[in-house]
Amino acid sequence: MVKPTGYSQAVLCQQLHALYDLLQKRKKEILADPELTPDNDALNNELEQIYHRSRLLQECFEQFCPS
Repeated sequence: MVKPTGYSQAVLCQQLHALYDLLQKRKKEILADPELTPDNDALNNELEQIYHRSRLLQECFEQFCPS
């Protein structure tokens, strides 16, 4: 078992940016998907979740990551 070493702002910010990049990549994939139609609830729901999570991550950047 790995013993926690404490909080690292640098590591947190790297992880937040990596997660944000993954969400943006998936958003681009969905927007390019020909199956994305108003009737495709699965893709529309996933896209909405991505927008929501991206907003949350942006709030975390503002709170924890220096510009």
